[in-house]
Amino acid sequence: MPLGRIAVYNDADGLGIIAGEDGERRPFSGMETQTTREGQRVLFDVVGEKATNVIAVR
Repeated sequence: MPLGRIAVYNDADGLGIIAGEDGERRPFSGMETQTTREGQRVLFDVVGEKATNVIAVR
Protein backbone atom coordinates (compact mmCIF):
# COMPACT_ATOMS: atom_id res chain seq x y z
CA MET A 1 0.00 0.00 0.00
CA PRO A 2 1.51 3.33 -1.05
CA LEU A 3 1.80 6.25 1.37
CA GLY A 4 0.67 9.80 0.59
CA ARG A 5 -1.28 12.85 1.77
CA ILE A 6 -4.74 14.17 0.95
CA ALA A 7 -3.89 17.20 -1.19
CA VAL A 8 -7.41 18.46 -1.93
CA TYR A 9 -10.93 17.37 -1.00
CA ASN A 10 -14.16 18.89 -2.34
CA ASP A 11 -17.08 18.34 0.09
CA ALA A 12 -19.69 19.30 -2.52
CA ASP A 13 -18.56 16.61 -4.99
CA GLY A 14 -17.27 14.08 -2.46
CA LEU A 15 -14.05 13.73 -4.47
CA GLY A 16 -10.43 14.49 -3.74
CA ILE A 17 -6.82 14.06 -4.80
CA ILE A 18 -4.11 12.13 -2.97
CA ALA A 19 -0.49 13.13 -3.58
CA GLY A 20 1.54 9.94 -3.27
CA GLU A 21 5.13 9.83 -2.03
CA ASP A 22 6.04 8.61 -5.52
CA GLY A 23 4.96 11.99 -6.92
CA GLU A 24 1.77 10.69 -8.55
CA ARG A 25 -1.56 12.40 -7.90
CA ARG A 26 -4.57 10.10 -7.76
CA PRO A 27 -8.28 10.84 -7.44
CA PHE A 28 -10.36 9.21 -4.69
CA SER A 29 -13.95 9.18 -3.50
CA GLY A 30 -14.90 10.29 0.00
CA MET A 31 -16.97 7.09 0.29
CA GLU A 32 -13.75 5.01 0.17
CA THR A 33 -11.83 6.72 2.95
CA GLN A 34 -11.67 7.03 6.74
CA THR A 35 -10.77 10.73 6.54
CA THR A 36 -11.12 13.63 4.15
CA ARG A 37 -8.93 16.11 6.08
CA GLU A 38 -6.50 17.88 3.76
CA GLY A 39 -2.88 17.23 4.75
CA GLN A 40 -3.71 13.92 6.48
CA ARG A 41 -1.18 11.15 5.81
CA VAL A 42 -2.84 8.07 4.35
CA LEU A 43 -2.19 4.57 3.07
CA PHE A 44 -4.15 3.50 0.01
CA ASP A 45 -4.56 0.87 -2.70
CA VAL A 46 -4.39 1.75 -6.39
CA VAL A 47 -6.93 0.44 -8.90
CA GLY A 48 -6.17 1.77 -12.36
CA GLU A 49 -5.53 5.48 -11.84
CA LYS A 50 -7.75 5.72 -8.74
CA ALA A 51 -6.85 5.50 -5.03
CA THR A 52 -9.17 3.29 -2.99
CA ASN A 53 -9.34 1.78 0.53
CA VAL A 54 -7.82 4.98 1.96
CA ILE A 55 -6.68 4.56 5.59
CA ALA A 56 -5.53 7.39 7.89
CA VAL A 57 -1.97 7.13 9.27
CA ARG A 58 -0.71 8.96 12.35
